[in-house]
Amino acid sequence: MNASVLISTLAGAMLLPPLNCLLLCAIGLLLRPRLRRTGTLLMVLGVALLLLLSTRAGALLLVRPLENRYAPLTEVKDAQAIVILGAGRQANAPEYGGADAASLNGLKRLEYGAYLHKRTGLPLLVTGGSPDGSPESEASLMARVLSADFGVQARWQEGASNNTQDNAVMSAAMLKTAGVERVLLVTDAIHMPRAMNAFAAAGLQATAAPTLFSGSGRPLPTDYFPHASNLAMASYAMHEWIGQLWYRLRYHGAGSRSD
Repeated sequence: MNASVLISTLAGAMLLPPLNCLLLCAIGLLLRPRLRRTGTLLMVLGVALLLLLSTRAGALLLVRPLENRYAPLTEVKDAQAIVILGAGRQANAPEYGGADAASLNGLKRLEYGAYLHKRTGLPLLVTGGSPDGSPESEASLMARVLSADFGVQARWQEGASNNTQDNAVMSAAMLKTAGVERVLLVTDAIHMPRAMNAFAAAGLQATAAPTLFSGSGRPLPTDYFPHASNLAMASYAMHEWIGQLWYRLRYHGAGSRSD
């Protein structure tokens, strides 16, 4: 894992739940001897935020505004290719003899990308490097899974990128060489707003093809019960909100936004 990826991962861990909530409590505890009311307020706020984001109802407050930005794809007009973004890996999967396997989110993206390929006949590009230092790029892993599990071949593999901005820039360079400028972009619905910004900034005309809508389930009484899976969903959504803010600030002067 290179230094920039490590620093980004550590910074993200501090800004996202559950660590951001625990840090809020820790700051409150340190302040209590001198500023009792402020310290107590911070501690209560940290616990309350942790409990709220641990419920499905609370997590959806962050998730739904992201997922509502782009509706499910219903019609394919003039796209020339399909781009599937990488989503990490399950490293050293014992059930596959120690080979790396696609993550659950990654598998869902591949499944939907394969479905769109079979529906449209459009060629596929898979994109993702090895930000964790793995010897096999995510793109290579994705192409392998597409072939073995879905009977679909990826025409292009972009295996050098470490983040969505890289995905967009490097995929655009590869596709433009092949005369492709209009693509269907496959990623999670939560991630789609940031991905669309990145691909637009890279000069590709992308049509959103979102999958994995986390907020589409029916309301249930258990939506108000804390659960670790809800906290993970809230953390993912908060990561996207922070990412959008960071790149909006970072690239505002240049007039562009990316991941």
